[in-house]
Amino acid sequence: MTKRKKEERFEEQLERLEAIVARLEDESVGLEQALELFEEGMTLARGCRTRLERIEQRIEQLLEPGEGQEAETAPLTVD
Repeated sequence: MTKRKKEERFEEQLERLEAIVARLEDESVGLEQALELFEEGMTLARGCRTRLERIEQRIEQLLEPGEGQEAETAPLTVD
């Protein structure tokens, strides 16, 4: 499994994750290779989830009300 660069864009990580899923769906992939792909995919998925959680927290902080204002926030949903 190769190490991913920290500065890699979120979109690039998602593209790699999609490519991994496509390879895992290919029945010609051997067990060992499938396991390596699965491990890489899980690492990418965790990293993406962490990044999304941090972004959601930043958005909520930006939308916090100032003095005398009420908050108008809604949960961030990602499709």
